[in-house]
Amino acid sequence: MAKENNLNPYSKMKILIEKELNDIGLDCDTRSKLLKEIPSRWEKLGDMVLVPELSFYSIIWDEINLKFENRIWKIICGVLNVSKVGKQMKISKGRLRKSQVRLLFGEDGIVLHKENGVFFEFDTTKVMFSSGNVSERIRVSKFNCNGEIILDLYSGIGYYSIPILVYSNPKSLHACEINPDSIIEFKKNLKHNNVHEKCTLHEGDNNLTVPKANIFGKVNRVILGLLPSSEKGWHLAIKSLTPNGGMLHLHGNAEAKKEDLWAEEVIFKLEKISRDLSCNYQFKLIHIEKVKSYAPRVNHIVLDILVIN
Repeated sequence: MAKENNLNPYSKMKILIEKELNDIGLDCDTRSKLLKEIPSRWEKLGDMVLVPELSFYSIIWDEINLKFENRIWKIICGVLNVSKVGKQMKISKGRLRKSQVRLLFGEDGIVLHKENGVFFEFDTTKVMFSSGNVSERIRVSKFNCNGEIILDLYSGIGYYSIPILVYSNPKSLHACEINPDSIIEFKKNLKHNNVHEKCTLHEGDNNLTVPKANIFGKVNRVILGLLPSSEKGWHLAIKSLTPNGGMLHLHGNAEAKKEDLWAEEVIFKLEKISRDLSCNYQFKLIHIEKVKSYAPRVNHIVLDILVIN
């Protein structure tokens, strides 16, 4: 027992599952095949663990858990100190970019996840949450937004809006979201973090809601956190900035090692939009932030762009 307690979680989980497979009478070849499907990495969100899409993929796992009262999932929960198990699946390619997590064990997919002192509640089976973006969520929480009016054009459940409201002291924040499931969770998260009084949530297509929000020409900082591209919101961002300009934090996917070239292309397009809107802003690239790898040779990038007049 003492030796087992000194093992890392993966090794401990593998030993316990192997023992269980042996106890229920599976032959050696089947056990060996199944053990190769146990992941060595996973993602923890609140009291749920998400295993990779290609782990536990044999139908035999479902048959074992159905017949033997979820013993395998209970072993995982015990080792990792969680109460729910889900399988990470690809994010839907639709406009709403919905989560497609498959719940393997647990009452539901709802979690309350704490990160950098900020609480995020969400249903993992309905909305996405990327742990890989943690560095960017922490980075925005360190912005000095004292007295600023901020616009988050793609707020989701509050990925960037909530940390800014908690730590960066803006005067107010306008958040836009089209996904009904994300809107429900965003409202909860405003309350969880006691920042609801400074936030106005605009529900629906931001192309329709922002023009009605009476914020054109009043915004100091715009968050454009949509992947793979936020380009459809660039004109709204520019129209929203004050006559003196402001800051854009523009997310997108760029080819690895060609981020500078992508940034130049973005600046060129922003200048054209500005001219078309008769704004005549100048755009100065302040910083390129690599958030994470999005796909082979493709990186999730954020451009910090100072806009001046």
